[in-house]
Amino acid sequence: MPAWSRRKFLAAVSGLIVLLAAIPLLAEGILPRQIELVAREDHYVLTGGFEIQLNDKLEEALKRGVTITFIQKFELERPRDYWLAEGIAEAERTIKLSHNALLRSFTVNTAGRLSSHDSLADALAAVGSLNHWAVVERGLLKKKTAYRAGVRMYVDLSQLPKPLQVNAFASDRWQMDSDWIRWHLKL
Repeated sequence: MPAWSRRKFLAAVSGLIVLLAAIPLLAEGILPRQIELVAREDHYVLTGGFEIQLNDKLEEALKRGVTITFIQKFELERPRDYWLAEGIAEAERTIKLSHNALLRSFTVNTAGRLSSHDSLADALAAVGSLNHWAVVERGLLKKKTAYRAGVRMYVDLSQLPKPLQVNAFASDRWQMDSDWIRWHLKL
């Protein structure tokens, strides 16, 4: 085999190895999908949501009966040129995901509203949905004013059972966070 073809072969194989190693990293986490702030009646609501893929540690814990708690946060502020941004609104809600092995179903508790799902994929879609979440009253916002909105979702490790918290805080495998997704809007 000529030297140039060996080099091409080795480059192709090493590229394939890097690609295959990156696939599990891309498959898990919390990713935003089409998040918008929309006017509805007397509130502004969030639409869209997050796509969630649990890593192996969280999925195993869930299937063994551990409730996974997610937090969704929203912030709205008015940027100012010569001072810190003015906070207009903040909202937070807790979503709990649990598995019932006897019934083979998943339960999602969103601010006291329960829903049951037959598959983990359906339950994770319900957890990630912003579900027309009313986050700010319409009267608080002024016309022709620029605002900066932000939303974030993460797993709340402090809600895990105490024996798991030690492992969770010491390992990156337990932590899932979308980081802040921020965008500008003008009314």
